[in-house]
Amino acid sequence: MPYEILSHTADTGIEATSPTLTRLIADLATGMFALMAEPARSGDVEVRVEASAATPEDLVVDLLSELLYQSEIDDVHLSGFDVEAMGELEFAVKARGVPLSEIDLTGPPIKAVTYHQVSVEETGDGWRARVYFDV
Repeated sequence: MPYEILSHTADTGIEATSPTLTRLIADLATGMFALMAEPARSGDVEVRVEASAATPEDLVVDLLSELLYQSEIDDVHLSGFDVEAMGELEFAVKARGVPLSEIDLTGPPIKAVTYHQVSVEETGDGWRARVYFDV
């Protein structure tokens, strides 16, 4: 599993380590949606989001927030993520998913991606991040 689930008093979170920032973002997105339901098969619904930011923390929060928003708008559970770096801190994520009516929720829905204790850092082995979600 490329991510670890973290518990917190009123929130839930994930921590991930990956060799690249693009892989880290994909792992965080996978973990975020896995908190709500078992990873679904790659579906026919496609979503694309883009974000640019001044810091890696802002980038991660913005991308995850956009994915969450699009999943709510399209009523879809996302599980397949392709991340592309378009600039130093400018990324695009293409996600695939299935309608929520085709899956069983196993956890509470995530209301928002928070900045509480968010951290994204480059290490000697790649990248590490921690993100908490309001449930």
